[in-house]
Amino acid sequence: MESIETLIPDNEGNHLVVVLTFYDNSQKTDTFQIPSEFADIEIADISIEKLELSQPLGIRAFFKMCQWLIMQFSQYSNTVFSFICSTDPLETNHDKVAPELYRWNLFEALYKRYVMILDKGGIDSKEIIVGPNGYQTYARIFYRASQTPVIHLVVAHLNNKYNQ
Repeated sequence: MESIETLIPDNEGNHLVVVLTFYDNSQKTDTFQIPSEFADIEIADISIEKLELSQPLGIRAFFKMCQWLIMQFSQYSNTVFSFICSTDPLETNHDKVAPELYRWNLFEALYKRYVMILDKGGIDSKEIIVGPNGYQTYARIFYRASQTPVIHLVVAHLNNKYNQ
């Protein structure tokens, strides 16, 4: 698997680490069961982590992250991207909200801020919930209209991956 990684500072002493991990051809055909007529489509997972877990993260890093992701969506126009919120513990001032929902609300707010740019770039998205009951989390898939015929295969893979 090939990956692209960037370190995004918040200019307050913390960073976001954003990684795009691309599936190789054998995974696309064997794991996703992508039909041969769509074999040229790339599939990548988006991973987002805060470098210093014990430190707050300045909002500037989130905006920079969105700009970087939009550049990647443009540069890798033949790629379906998926993002799944982590269920790892998270220290916040919102103890009545599950970590994955807190992360999803933040990601969703950022997504809505940039949705017009994505629309202009011809990028659609689909929100899904993955994982077994009691351990569910949120996900979003970013794709173009030409990739629509295989999106159900990506969703099925994510559901299988997180239902185990």
